[in-house]
Amino acid sequence: MKNDRPAAKKILHAVGLLALALVSIYIIVQCFVIFHHSYKTETAITYTLAESINLDGVVAFDTVDVPGSGNLGYLVKDGERVTNGTVVAECYTDDAQGLQRERLDRLDRTITLLTKSENSTGSDLNVLASQRRQALYNLLDKLDTAQYSGISDAEDNFVLAQNRLQISTGQTAGFTDSVAALQTEYDAIKSELDALQTITATTNGYFSSTAASPAIAVDRQTLEDADPAALQQLLQNGFPAASTDRAGQITTGFSWRFYAVCDLDTAARFDNISSVKISVPGKQNTPLAATVEEIVEDKDAGLAKIVLQCQTINAEVLSFGQETVQVDLKTYEGIRIDKEALHIVNGQRGVYVKYGNLQRFLKITTLYENDSYILIPENGKIGTENEVRLYDEIIVEGTNLQDGKLL
Repeated sequence: MKNDRPAAKKILHAVGLLALALVSIYIIVQCFVIFHHSYKTETAITYTLAESINLDGVVAFDTVDVPGSGNLGYLVKDGERVTNGTVVAECYTDDAQGLQRERLDRLDRTITLLTKSENSTGSDLNVLASQRRQALYNLLDKLDTAQYSGISDAEDNFVLAQNRLQISTGQTAGFTDSVAALQTEYDAIKSELDALQTITATTNGYFSSTAASPAIAVDRQTLEDADPAALQQLLQNGFPAASTDRAGQITTGFSWRFYAVCDLDTAARFDNISSVKISVPGKQNTPLAATVEEIVEDKDAGLAKIVLQCQTINAEVLSFGQETVQVDLKTYEGIRIDKEALHIVNGQRGVYVKYGNLQRFLKITTLYENDSYILIPENGKIGTENEVRLYDEIIVEGTNLQDGKLL
């Protein structure tokens, strides 16, 4: 009997350790489930989605070449409107002249800023300090958001505010002497550059340098006259390279056309549509308003010619040649939902929404959807066919989702 007691104690000890291990494992599993049961949510926001197609085609402008060659320094920006007689470029005979032009532009900018600073009528230091602070915030915002085209103006506004504050606080008596010295340097450089040969515009329109103009040469009338099959052949063969022996070109009007070929099913999507938006990803990402000018069908060939007209001109547009254009046929506005959040419960399309620590299944009505998102109406109301509302926290990722279940 005495020998049995140690054995019994060992068995009880082993059973106790096993029970403790099982309880520990259970607790660990529950903790893992509680603390590692991750859910990804996304706030329901208003958004605009477009029903889009891509068309391969070519852009044609009404243009006039600007003769000129050599080492050119441009005095107008690409896309800038010019008139007959406007000096668009100057011919450098020495590489140093290009640096002189840059120096002249900087001097002009500095003189203008210093003159404006002295002409300031504001004397309230709080106002001037506030203007300097706002100008600094604006400059930092431009840098942070990579809005490089606006950095120069933002920098000028900050320097102007800083100069005015310095004058008002007595840190400087003014910039008269500095302006006089800079003006002397400006006049000397300008007199040298004024002797250079210049290139002028011979008509009114929008200028683009050779480097910023289309790399191909197209004849608008040929494109107008081409039937679908002929246009397809032109696009397949490609267009001749544009001349590089010129200073640039002037687009004489703000209207331009895009000529494309597509199949008949794609052309049918333009039925009853007269206005669209077009963009060229990577060049002109902001959609531009355009009109559907012509649709010519060749049923025997199974092709259609699409002609779109746009009346927006800028530097990016003026570089268009043979392009793949995104055409937005229709646009829809509503609440955007990630398609990953979609679930079908009892035959009803809907999403799970986070309410506090609960998950609720809400029904949705679809306005439009693409491969990534679903757009629903903004009039969501519980108890209707469309229950999701603006700013709901929609569960995009999660497991074991169930209406009324704790998260």
